[in-house]
Amino acid sequence: MELVIDTNIVFSAIVRNSVARLLLLNSRLILYSPEGLMSELEEHRDEIKEKSKLSDEKYNELMAILLSRIKLETKEYISQFLIKALEFSPDKDDSPFLALALAKGIPLWSNDKPLKEKQSVVTVLSTSELYEILK
Repeated sequence: MELVIDTNIVFSAIVRNSVARLLLLNSRLILYSPEGLMSELEEHRDEIKEKSKLSDEKYNELMAILLSRIKLETKEYISQFLIKALEFSPDKDDSPFLALALAKGIPLWSNDKPLKEKQSVVTVLSTSELYEILK
């Protein structure tokens, strides 16, 4: 199953050993994200490290493992879909993820409720919904 993965999912998978982490590591999933994911994670690095209580070494190791599962797509790849995504995105910061979902014609994996409730163009699956589908 192919999905675009939102930053909040990666964030939660790093912070704790959870269903999100198990799903992110599930080989049945092919995951994509806009390349901006990396800068978002770096921007919140201190917060993630504090919440996860991981040492630098363990944090870097876990990040490498989790990120190896995600194929990053360039701004150029999603550019023609970005204007449309900006039109219906509840938050402009989410528009690259929506644009990538449009470009690939696949759902977005996110626990962001406004993304699910305030737009109907892209299918949004929460972690619990995805877990139910895969079990």
